[in-house]
Amino acid sequence: MPVSLFARMTRRSVPLTSLAGDETVALFPSLGHLSHEGRTWQIPVHGEIYSQGRVGLGKRFLLKLLQRAMKAPDADIQSDLFRARISRFLANDCKGRVLAVRCDQAEPITTKKSRSNGHFFGTLNLPVDSIESPASAHAGQPRRIELQVVRPGCGERLAAGQAYLLPSQGVSIISDIDDTLKHSHVACKQSLLANTFLREFEPIAGMSELFRSWASAGVAFHYVSSSPWQLYRHLAAHLTEQGFPDGSYHLRAFRLRDHLIRRILMFRRSGKAGVIRGILRTFPERRFVLVGDSGEIDPEIYGAMARKYPQQVAGIFIRQIEGPRNTPLRYQRAFRGVRYEVVRLFREAQELADVRPE
Repeated sequence: MPVSLFARMTRRSVPLTSLAGDETVALFPSLGHLSHEGRTWQIPVHGEIYSQGRVGLGKRFLLKLLQRAMKAPDADIQSDLFRARISRFLANDCKGRVLAVRCDQAEPITTKKSRSNGHFFGTLNLPVDSIESPASAHAGQPRRIELQVVRPGCGERLAAGQAYLLPSQGVSIISDIDDTLKHSHVACKQSLLANTFLREFEPIAGMSELFRSWASAGVAFHYVSSSPWQLYRHLAAHLTEQGFPDGSYHLRAFRLRDHLIRRILMFRRSGKAGVIRGILRTFPERRFVLVGDSGEIDPEIYGAMARKYPQQVAGIFIRQIEGPRNTPLRYQRAFRGVRYEVVRLFREAQELADVRPE
């Protein structure tokens, strides 16, 4: 009789997955890298645990503030779309949970206890010789594997997610999402909030076709955004529906506390640089193309990365958005010291049709 998953995990001293019946688990797409000795894939495990509970007086007050900031009628706040987008912000974060995570090719692991915001972390070690790359795969393109959170004792799958095993060498696209791949209008805070919570996401014409053409050449993709993880499933569903290539996601941690609107708007201004820097440091032999827009501070962040990592940043593509900040002087300052041929400004995706990242 085959040895049960429960028995195998018990022998490895893996504690039971501690979840209540009404708690939900989500796994986020992660980015695996080779260990220093090159024998093991080290795969970060990251996800969240939450439950839908009663919306108390404090959260109702914050919803009223949000409605006022968006100047939204009651009908919009009662719509299915708004309820779906806001639901994760109103959910209860589950702290102190321990999860069992596995994939077909590696030993199961347990995560650290989930944090106060419900997020949990761990590292899955996968022997290199347990993975066979398809013969048709490009040398620098990531291999996708499935991760699972399981309930010991019956092997019930509680959640599934993807990890991308990224080779040390190759070309990667690091792309912003808001106003780069979809219209958000971040310069207008009322429009930003309305586009986030009240309206269907509107894609930017031609960007999915452009990204697919790059994917066919063996390029990997990493979606880095200041949007909160609470919007991950909506953003991922939108990009998938629009035909964008699969890739890792790198969003922002956020808790619904005293100042919902202020925090949603202010946390967008920081953090992205650190995420991009971490990716470049983890993959020092890869070359990267940074794609963003002029709506916030992508030019300044990308220019700083090109100056610090000139051998890795092979291109910077900035979608120009009309506004007072879209000036030659700004770009001159943002890209000072950066090679002229690295930077390309564009308004329409078709202007990059001749580009082949390398």
